[in-house]
Amino acid sequence: MDSMTYPYSVDYNDHFETPRSAYEHILPLLDAVQQPVNNSRTSSRGKTTGAPSCTRRNHIIYDPYYCNGRAKELMQAFGFEKVVHEKRDFYRDIKENSVPRHETFITNPPYSSDHKERCVSYAVDQLRRQPSKGREVSAFFILMPNYVAVRNHFRAAIQASDGTDEPKDILYVVPPNPYEYEHPKGTGKDLPPFASIWFCGIPVRKVDAVKEAFRNVHGEHSVGIAQIGDLRSNNSPRLVSTLQELKALGAVPTQKRKNLKQRLKAKRKLEQSSCVQANPHHTSVPTTMTVQMESVQKGNKKSRYRDNTGARKKKRF
Repeated sequence: MDSMTYPYSVDYNDHFETPRSAYEHILPLLDAVQQPVNNSRTSSRGKTTGAPSCTRRNHIIYDPYYCNGRAKELMQAFGFEKVVHEKRDFYRDIKENSVPRHETFITNPPYSSDHKERCVSYAVDQLRRQPSKGREVSAFFILMPNYVAVRNHFRAAIQASDGTDEPKDILYVVPPNPYEYEHPKGTGKDLPPFASIWFCGIPVRKVDAVKEAFRNVHGEHSVGIAQIGDLRSNNSPRLVSTLQELKALGAVPTQKRKNLKQRLKAKRKLEQSSCVQANPHHTSVPTTMTVQMESVQKGNKKSRYRDNTGARKKKRF
């Protein structure tokens, strides 16, 4: 199978690889959530020796969204030897209950269509499921655009069973500078049109340990917003627990994102403004002929609410 051929539908614009720096920021969290491996042995005298240990080489990582395999290479470079990252149909695996066994779910999902919603839904379900014999809950780390944090679908997905809007098991990692992504074919812009943050799901019993581990690696004031300071000055990420803290850091948009039609209209206005500034002596004023020509270009459709002169003749509602 060709490196850019997949056994499922893909979008060319979704193929941007997670940068190394993004993984570096969450390393202390990955180490803190790992499930200990039982290395104990029973001697001939019936005594138990050894103790459970946590090492990266035993930590089973799962990333279901495959691009070109670079994610696995980076994780292995950090010492994670057991990384499950293959060209598989993730949604089929969920449907057929054949998702590979793993301890921690970490991915940068496609941003098109409804991939983000489906990814979050699966991850939260796995985090909050009841542990069974031989199966612990799975922590998750999902790298997504910052605006996801304020979207209704995400707020509803993470809502606790008691209705809590800010559950203790959801954390966020905010980078000091925007992550830069690379496309396998070298296309795309140097910087994405949005900032990304890590959305983290941590088993409740490990939340305090995770915060302490993050603080030990990234600095005393890297957790919470007690001392916001200048994130860019110390080049360290920040770990926060609530949407309000994200807003206080300026890490998420505070205004509702415009729909596609509104964004295109704003883009056209900006382009027109740029043209006027570049040619201040050349102005274009819309005329009746211009309006008529635009009407022809749109397919020469007549409005049910206006007469031939353009005057409104009937209310739309």
